[in-house]
Amino acid sequence: MAVRINTKAIERHYPHIVELMVPLKGFGPKLHDMHEWHTTRGIQSQRGSGRYYQGRHYVRWCFGGPEDAKAFQAEFGGELIRPST
Repeated sequence: MAVRINTKAIERHYPHIVELMVPLKGFGPKLHDMHEWHTTRGIQSQRGSGRYYQGRHYVRWCFGGPEDAKAFQAEFGGELIRPST
């Protein structure tokens, strides 16, 4: 059985975060592309704390290093969140 880690712990271990606004009708096939992006690079996808703000949902993709976060952002958009110091 897989062990689930809470999202705050994920964000501590993978502090380079790209936050994306979820489209009103969801990501659709783009979500598969996001997971495939991780697979082709040999990294496990990690999602952090989502949030709901002004009627919209946001999801956070978390990375161990800044290079992966920047590459993901370049491919899929979103806002790069600096790790807390």
